[in-house]
Amino acid sequence: MQCWTMDPVVLLSAFIIIFLQADVCLAENRTQLFRDIFNGYEPRVAPFDTLPDVLHLSGTISLISIRSVNEKDQTFSASIWISMVWEDRRLKWDPDSYKEITTIQTTSKYVWIPSSVCIFNEVTNDKCLTEEKPVTIYNSGTVVYTTSRESTSQCKIDISKYPFDTQTCSLQFGNLFSSSEFIYFVAPHSFYSLAYFDRSEEWEVVDTSVVEYKVPGIQQLHYHLVIKRKPSFIVLTVLVPVIILSILNIFSYVLPIDSGEKMGTSMAIFLTFAVFLTMINDTMPKADSVPPFMVYLSTQLVVSGLTVILEAIVLRVHFSSESTAEKPEKCKVEPIDLDPEQKKIRTWTKIKEFLRMVKSRLTAKRLDMIFMVLVIVTDFVSFIVFMAETS
Repeated sequence: MQCWTMDPVVLLSAFIIIFLQADVCLAENRTQLFRDIFNGYEPRVAPFDTLPDVLHLSGTISLISIRSVNEKDQTFSASIWISMVWEDRRLKWDPDSYKEITTIQTTSKYVWIPSSVCIFNEVTNDKCLTEEKPVTIYNSGTVVYTTSRESTSQCKIDISKYPFDTQTCSLQFGNLFSSSEFIYFVAPHSFYSLAYFDRSEEWEVVDTSVVEYKVPGIQQLHYHLVIKRKPSFIVLTVLVPVIILSILNIFSYVLPIDSGEKMGTSMAIFLTFAVFLTMINDTMPKADSVPPFMVYLSTQLVVSGLTVILEAIVLRVHFSSESTAEKPEKCKVEPIDLDPEQKKIRTWTKIKEFLRMVKSRLTAKRLDMIFMVLVIVTDFVSFIVFMAETS
């Protein structure tokens, strides 16, 4: 009996030939698939004719990062991915005829895309989906168009609760030619995704939603993004220093009058307030309405300025009381019968005596205590009002 053995080189060569032939067959099937489905296909013509053939379109927005929230311009800027999904019945095929190929990739240059779909509240010139981008086509005729962009959209910014504010910014997708391009937006199959979101240092994403906005003749999809400002930085760098300065302002009333430091201390605190508020002016939001936070900071500046004036009054009273010696009262014998002019003079004399008595009893120390209590009450009330307005 004779045994036949195969040369290893021959076996390897046969394997390579079979593998290359399989790849060629696969490439031939994919090439033939492209030829078949794009034969006679016109990418400039939409896959519908009349209103009953309306195209159902759904979309997913993937938030990548939040670039900025501009309170002055009332805009929201972010980096996003946009995926639009629709069905084009002209691009269907049977996978069994093409070695079970179920998906192919190409660019939007070769297929029809809903270029009339635009972001209506976009403030840049890049509003509509007209770019040539990758497209995935499934054997069922489903087309997935994917693009990325740096979007800057209009957003109504409410800073009444700054720095504890929450904002809702939206992207409003709609059909620019609703009378001729029959596109229906499917809200239940549209999503606002955070799968690729890069955490922001200033804002925290609270919620996302997709809402259908519909009025006669107009249908839109509004992609809502609810964001909340992270207040830690503002509290530590702005609010806490202001509270500390306001407490130091109160302690200027505790200093002894004869120390000679009361006016200098109150003036130094006032100047510190003024310089500090000037430095943080660039970090404050710019808007038409004045937020309670700015009102609170301005109130503290005004109180600090009043402290300088009140300390000047205290020093004036203190030094005038020391230089004025009390004069002994003289016993006066007043007549019983007084004419009207004498009664008027007597009344004014009693008023002057009352004011002199009040002045003698109202010492500088008492004024210091009264003014300190007023400043404490003002600081406390302004802080409570600020917290109540922003909570």
